[in-house]
Amino acid sequence: MPQFMMIMMGSASAGSWETYLEKLIAKGKLRGGSSLANGARVAKGMNDGDCKVTGYIRLEVADIDEARTLVAGNPLYEAGGFVELLEEIPDE
Repeated sequence: MPQFMMIMMGSASAGSWETYLEKLIAKGKLRGGSSLANGARVAKGMNDGDCKVTGYIRLEVADIDEARTLVAGNPLYEAGGFVELLEEIPDE
């Protein structure tokens, strides 16, 4: 089954992370994740900038449509933050 990364950008929260993660565990979809901090955006020939990524969650789902349904209730998303969904490319 495909694995997706839910990349979160922003720091505000609306709701309980514990409740949200327990929901993902109960559905058998959570495969890991972490909060992130102290980053920098680096690009060749440009000044460093602030990194907007503040965490990630790994999901095991059938497809991006199922991953999209799991965004609802994410405390960062519910507070107006951005969530990007990316499929992991399996090693060959």
